[in-house]
Amino acid sequence: MLKTVRVPPHFEPLFEQAQEFVGRIFAERSDIPDKGRIEVFGQRYMLVRARAMSVEFFEMVQRLYRDKGQDEALGVARSLLFDIAHAMGLADANDFAERMHLQDPIARLSAGPVHFSHSGWAFVDISPDSRPVPDESFYLLYDHPYSFESDSWIDAGKRTDFPVCVMNAGYSSGWCEASFGVPLVATEILCRAKGDEHCRFIMAHPSRIEGCIDAYLHGQPHLAGRITRYEIPGFFSRKQQEDELRSREEQYRGIFEAGTNALLILDAETGVVVQANPAASRLFRCSRDDLAGRRFADLVAASGGPDLFARMRAAVHGHGHFLSEGTATARDGKAYVVELRGARFRLQNRDHLLAVLTDITEQKRAQLALREAHDELEQRVRERTAELERLNQQLHLLNSQLVSARDSAIDASRAKSAFLANMSHELRTPLNAIIGYSELLEDESSDDGVPLDLGDLGKIRGAARHLLDLINDILDVSKIEAGKMELFVESFAVDELVQEVIATIEPLARKNDNRLELAARPGLGAVALDRTKVKQIIINLLSNACKFTHRGVVGLKVSREAGPRGEQLVVAVQDTGIGIDPARLEELFQPFRQADESTTRKYGGTGLGLSISRHYAEMMQGGIEAHSAPGQGSTFTVTLPIAFHGVEAAE
Repeated sequence: MLKTVRVPPHFEPLFEQAQEFVGRIFAERSDIPDKGRIEVFGQRYMLVRARAMSVEFFEMVQRLYRDKGQDEALGVARSLLFDIAHAMGLADANDFAERMHLQDPIARLSAGPVHFSHSGWAFVDISPDSRPVPDESFYLLYDHPYSFESDSWIDAGKRTDFPVCVMNAGYSSGWCEASFGVPLVATEILCRAKGDEHCRFIMAHPSRIEGCIDAYLHGQPHLAGRITRYEIPGFFSRKQQEDELRSREEQYRGIFEAGTNALLILDAETGVVVQANPAASRLFRCSRDDLAGRRFADLVAASGGPDLFARMRAAVHGHGHFLSEGTATARDGKAYVVELRGARFRLQNRDHLLAVLTDITEQKRAQLALREAHDELEQRVRERTAELERLNQQLHLLNSQLVSARDSAIDASRAKSAFLANMSHELRTPLNAIIGYSELLEDESSDDGVPLDLGDLGKIRGAARHLLDLINDILDVSKIEAGKMELFVESFAVDELVQEVIATIEPLARKNDNRLELAARPGLGAVALDRTKVKQIIINLLSNACKFTHRGVVGLKVSREAGPRGEQLVVAVQDTGIGIDPARLEELFQPFRQADESTTRKYGGTGLGLSISRHYAEMMQGGIEAHSAPGQGSTFTVTLPIAFHGVEAAE
C-alpha cells in the first residue's frame, strides 16, 4: 500500500516497489556528529534548514539586487534555486536508477517522489490527467501538498504574491528529465504561500510548456484569476532567459503591430494606456503617442452600464477573459460601436490587461435593419394569423352546419328504415294469410274431390312465398340499418347444422340439374355462435350457387382451421356457374345490387342476400371473401371464430 506518494492506479505496482526499496535505504541511516557526517545507506547526506533555502535566500538576493528592482531580484533568486535543484534531481535520478537497476522510464521516475518524501522535500500527488512519455509530448500535472518551501513561508508568517516552490520544480523536472531522456521544465502555477489551496505544478518540454499551461487554464476557467505571476524557468543561464524573453516579446510585437483590430495594453491597476497599435491610432484618429497615458474610461464607455474598465479587470482576474460592447469616441468626436475583448497580458515581466476593440458599427446597423424587418414580418404574420382565425371560425360554423345536415340525413335514413320495417311487418301478415288459405284450398279440393287448377294455385303460393322472402330480406336490411339486429349466441353441433342445410338446399339443386357435393369431415364439434344466422349465411350462399349454375356442380366444404386470432370455422361454397368479373365482386355485397343487372331479369333476386350474409358474419367477428371469373364459376369463403365473445346485440 502506498504511503509516501499518490499516483494513478495503473502506476501503483511500480511505485510500491520503489517505496519498498527507498524505505530500506533510508532505514539504514547513521548520524556521526563528531565527524560531521550523516550517512544513508552508505552515502553521505546533508541536512539544510528549509527557511534558509527559501524565505531567507529570497530576502538576501533582494538586498543584493536592490538597485535592480524587486522583479529583477526575484528573477535572479528563482533562476539560481531552480538551476541548483534541477542539477541535483538529474544526479540523484541517475544514481538511484543505477542502484535499483532500472531501465523503464516510469520505473526510473517512481523512485523520485518516494525519495522526495523521505528526504523532506515534499509529498507528491500525480494527477491521472498526466501523460509521462519519453518524447516531446510529455505532460505531468502534480501537487506537492507539504512542500518545504511553501511551509517555510507560512511558518515565517510571510505572504507572497508569486509561487515560491522553485527548488521543488527544479528537482522534480531534473529527475524526470534523467528518467525519460528528454529536456523537461516544471512551473508552479498555484502555491499555498500565496493563499492557494494547493502547490500545483505543470511539467512539460520547454517548447510546449506554455501551450500546456494555456490548455490547463482553458479547462479550469475558475482558477484563471488565481494563477498569476508564474514564471517558466530558463535553464542554467540568466542570459538565456533574457534571450528567450526578448525573442518572445519580438514575436508579440510583430503581432501587435500588424493587428487589424485596435489593441490597447493597459496598466492593470489604473487602466491607463501603456501602448497602442496602429489600428488603435486609426480608430481613435490620433497618434499612438497621444493615446499613451490616456485613461481607458475616457476612450471607451459602456452603454448605460457601470465603469467598463472595472468590469473588464474583475472578469479577467476572475475568469481569465472578458467580452462586452461599448462606445468608442474618436478625437474628432465620431462615435463607434465596438466589441471589447479583454485578457491578461504579460509585458516586461509584469501583468497588464490587453483590450481588443473591433468596430461593429455597420454590423449593428445591419442588425437593427434586420430587427425592424423581423418586427414588420411578425406584424404581418399576426395580421395573417388573425385573418386565418376568422376563416377558421367561419369554417367551424360551416362544419357545424354540415354536421347538423348529416344528423338530419341520418335521422331521415333511420325514419326510412323504421318505415320499411313497419311496412314489411304489415305486408307479412296478409301474405301469410294468402299462403295459408291457398294451401287450405288445395287440401280441401283434394279431400272433397272438387276439381281445382292446382297449377294456378301453386303459382299463387309460389309468388306469395317469393314475396314473403323478399319482405323478410327487406325487414332484415331495415333492422341492420336501424341498428336493431341482434345476435343470439348458443352452442351447437356443426355436423347437425350442415345436415339441415343440405336437406334444405337439395330440392333447389335438383331443380337446376346440379350435383351437390359435400366435403365436411364428421366430428367438427361444437361452436358458440348465432345458429340461425350461421345457417342463413350458408343457405344464402348455396341458394345463389344453385340459382346461377345449371347442370353443374355446387360444392360445400366445412372445416376447422387455425387463424390469426385462434381456431376458426371455415365454410367454402364453390360452383361451376356463370362466374363474375373480379372487378365487380364488391358490388355483390351492396344492397339491391348485382354484378350484372341483366341477371335480375334472367335469374331473379334482389341482391340482398349477400349483403345480409356479410353483415351477419362481421357481427360475429368474421368475414366473407369472394373469388370468381366469367365462365369459371365462383367461390365464397366464410370465416367465423369458434366462439363469439362480443356483446349480444351489435349494430
